[in-house]
This record gives sequence, C-alpha cells and structure tokens, in this order.
Amino acid sequence: MALKTLVENPSPFIKQVIAFIEGMTKQNRGFALALLVPSEASQSDRWNLVLSAPWIDHAGLAATIPTVTDVLLQHLSRGNSKKLERISVLPTTDPLVDRVAGLGPVPLGKAYRVQYFPLFSGDLGEAIVLVAERPRAMHNYNVQSVRTRA
Repeated sequence: MALKTLVENPSPFIKQVIAFIEGMTKQNRGFALALLVPSEASQSDRWNLVLSAPWIDHAGLAATIPTVTDVLLQHLSRGNSKKLERISVLPTTDPLVDRVAGLGPVPLGKAYRVQYFPLFSGDLGEAIVLVAERPRAMHNYNVQSVRTRA
C-alpha cells in the first residue's frame, strides 16, 4: 500500500520544477506524469525527473527532449540545475503512468511524497509526484485523413 503525503514546505528546487510544469501546461503541453525520483546515489541530493505526456508520444523523444531541457533550465537556478541528474520520458501507455495516476489526482502546483510504492524496486522506495493523471486526448491536435492515389 502506497503512502501519499502533501509536501507542506517544498524546497526551492521542487518549487522551480513545479514552475516549469505550470509553464509548460500554460503552453498546452501538460503532463500525464511528472515525478522526481531520488538518484541511485541516495546519499546525494540528486534527482531524476520522469515525464510522460501525449504530446511527447506524438512528437517523439528526439524532438521533445531538447525542448523540455531548454524550458526546464530556464526555470531552475544554476545551483538547482546541478541537482537534476537525468530526465527520463515514458510513453503514456507505460504501466507506471497508470499506477501513479491510480493513487489519486495531484493538483497543479502541488507536490506529494509517495512512499512504499510497490512498483519501485530496490532502494527506490519513494518519489515526489508533481503530476499524476490518466492520459487524455491532446489539446489542439486534430487527426486528418490523407488521400493518395494508388
């Protein structure tokens, strides 16, 4: 059973990552999942940012990772940018996206610490969830059929 608690007094690092998420959401680039996982070197204050979004699925990793990194670095101070070890992107079909969303909604601008989450293995017993919602249709994206002559 997972334990989810509100982060009452988020660190400047977490506040800056939340500002990044809010900024991307205002640009119609919201996330289905955004969470911070402590680095495997658990003694340090280093984090991995895990993201998932329909717009990332559509555009692909090669197109989105540079954009995400650039916008993220605009929100992080120089010192806090050193706390970010890696950005990982999961497809919205990944079971982790659905499992974290199953813990309940995380309102935009809030952070929740999740402990004892069964999907995390080894020493990864906790994470800070910044966004958790079931993936939904992309905003401002319309599927158009294409006619060809065969």
